[in-house]
Amino acid sequence: MKHFQLKSMASVTHLLIYILAFLLIWEWLRPVPAVTNTGQIEIFVWFTLASAVLIYFRFPFYITMPALFAGSLYGLHRIFMEGPFLSGEGAGTLLRTFAAEFTMNTGMIFNGNFAALTDFFRTFLLFMLLALVCYLLYYWVLYTRKVFFFLLCTIAYITILDTFTVVDASQAVIRIVIIGFFILALLHMLNVQDEERAIGRRPGSFISPAWMYTLVTMAAAAVVAGILLPKPEPQWEDPVPFMREIAGIEGPGGAQASRIGYGVNDERLGGGFEKEEGTAFLAAADGEKYWRGESKDTYTGHGWTSDPEYIESEQIFGSGIDYHMFEDGAELEEGQTFIEMDEAADFELIFYPGQPVNVQNTSAEAGGSTIPENEIQFYTDAEGGRIQAESGNTESVRLESYELTYEEPVFPMEELRNSSEEDPEDIQEYYLQLPEELPERVTVLAEEIGEEHDSRYETAAAVENYFSDNDFEYETENVAVPEEGEDYVDQFLFETQEGYCDNFSTSMVVMLRALDIPARWVKGFTAGEEVEELEDGRNLYEIANANAHSWVEVYFPEVGWVPFEPTRGFTNYADFEEPESDPGIDLGEDNSGEDPNIPEPEGGVDDLLEEGGEQEGTEEETDEGTAVFTMKNLLISIPLIIAVMILYQKQSRLQNKFFFYRYRFSGTSASFSSAYQRLLWMLANEGLPRAEGETLREYSRRVDLALSSQAMTKLTSSYEKVYYGGRTPVGEWEKRKKDWEEIVRLLQA
Repeated sequence: MKHFQLKSMASVTHLLIYILAFLLIWEWLRPVPAVTNTGQIEIFVWFTLASAVLIYFRFPFYITMPALFAGSLYGLHRIFMEGPFLSGEGAGTLLRTFAAEFTMNTGMIFNGNFAALTDFFRTFLLFMLLALVCYLLYYWVLYTRKVFFFLLCTIAYITILDTFTVVDASQAVIRIVIIGFFILALLHMLNVQDEERAIGRRPGSFISPAWMYTLVTMAAAAVVAGILLPKPEPQWEDPVPFMREIAGIEGPGGAQASRIGYGVNDERLGGGFEKEEGTAFLAAADGEKYWRGESKDTYTGHGWTSDPEYIESEQIFGSGIDYHMFEDGAELEEGQTFIEMDEAADFELIFYPGQPVNVQNTSAEAGGSTIPENEIQFYTDAEGGRIQAESGNTESVRLESYELTYEEPVFPMEELRNSSEEDPEDIQEYYLQLPEELPERVTVLAEEIGEEHDSRYETAAAVENYFSDNDFEYETENVAVPEEGEDYVDQFLFETQEGYCDNFSTSMVVMLRALDIPARWVKGFTAGEEVEELEDGRNLYEIANANAHSWVEVYFPEVGWVPFEPTRGFTNYADFEEPESDPGIDLGEDNSGEDPNIPEPEGGVDDLLEEGGEQEGTEEETDEGTAVFTMKNLLISIPLIIAVMILYQKQSRLQNKFFFYRYRFSGTSASFSSAYQRLLWMLANEGLPRAEGETLREYSRRVDLALSSQAMTKLTSSYEKVYYGGRTPVGEWEKRKKDWEEIVRLLQA
């Protein structure tokens, strides 16, 4: 009986330790939605809890394994399928899908093609990994009584996420330290009790009051001290930027959180990024365009979410899909584009300009195998406009190339300015949403911007221009991430006033919605860089991952969804058409040029002349005076005309000298961009203008070839890093001043 009591006490202690260890696993799962595209994290938490219970109570193997397998199937059904889980038809479909996925993905594993594993199979592996971790914790707690390595890995995992991602782990670190402190102390207490038992002493209760008092006191003291004690500034230079530079995550000069590119999860916006120059796709088009991916409608205070409703669509936006971007007031012109995705780009959706009509000549692959065009089916999100391809049992496929027919709008300005404000109910339901916790000062600011404007278009344009009119800065490094309870838009508008496209576009949508103007947040790519002119008159554009962008669409009842571009430094590619003005005035039948509404003064024209005073001298005297006056003016004017001609001939050289000495003595890092723009102006004046469609790099190489120099290429490289890369220009003028002056001297030679 005594042995049974001691064993029971030890078992209760083990159970307590095991529960604390489970909380550590939970800390591993908490940040997953913020750093990956994984949703429904609660399913994984419940599966982990069930696994821990089965393993702790040591159910027989023939019960534990089937139960874990059934639990993983239930989780897969909840995530990827619809309908009741226990129905015969649903269970049969699930088992067939699992068998097909298992067979296909096992083959990929044996072939070493791990990148092609499907989301379905990856999720199954995650369930199995969680079960394995529960078993390892059971082994460490009950047998080895050593969990320090797992605790250390947990702290390292959380701190790395806090450093390199948007995850704020400040509270998690406190929880982990407290949990780890209790686990280590309780395990040490068990070891002490075993030693006492080995020498014949009777151990105390299963958890000694003295141990518990000490644990609670120490943990509470540590937490209170950490909160209340003063926190000095760091005594050593932050090693993180150096580590990131060595790892290739970022270059010197800034602390960034991630690389830019088209992502799926927008629930948590904020934080800096580093532009990634890898190509996303090539596109043949007849001009620069937005490449739209999707829109999202629900603003959470930290980012954007949406509830997609996918509809099968053979003709993309064809019959059966209640998704139309433009109304009758927009003039639509049909166009075609051909898109070829880069091999490294892993996109399951179509990017398109305007409003898609049809897609054909599609090439796609799944699991390393090419899929025939007739087996590809497209599904359209009726709310967000996202178009993705699927094939058979494969949930999604990777598009390699496709040819797209689309309708491109021309927006009539008269229609926009006179647009009605009576929006359909479904538009109001989806695109006026705002969180209840939105700070009031955001709404107040929006009302101040819009109070002087009567039409919807003028109000939207005023909000669009607000950022450039009030010195908001385009910044990609050290961009703030809102704290818990802090609104993303409020922080940008009133505190930081610096950020990139997500900050500008989200803020504009929120302020328009605060004014009861339907608007939505759109993401995709900008036009990219023109690389070639094709034989059919179209141009070939290279769209890089760094061209990933977000902008705004505003709803006008008679016209549809109209793009707006609030981000500083970016261009709106939409086509707006002003009404044709009347070339002349109808002057009546006599065509005299006189306005009949202006009465002729009494007394005629002669009386008007007389009112100015009596004319002095005779006609002969007037002619003589005029001749003298003309000769005098001529003698004075000739030198002036000659001087003006000389100045006109030398104006370019004089202007170059002026700007040469101006920037030599007053140039600073802040004026680097303006100095580069002035240099482009000088080159154009000297007969070396930048050709239409010519990139800065191509132009700089041509200038250097003409001037037998390398200075323009160096200047352009620095300018691109500042203007397009978002790098601060600190030190750039001092570094490139001699190159700038060299080009100006060569122009004067």
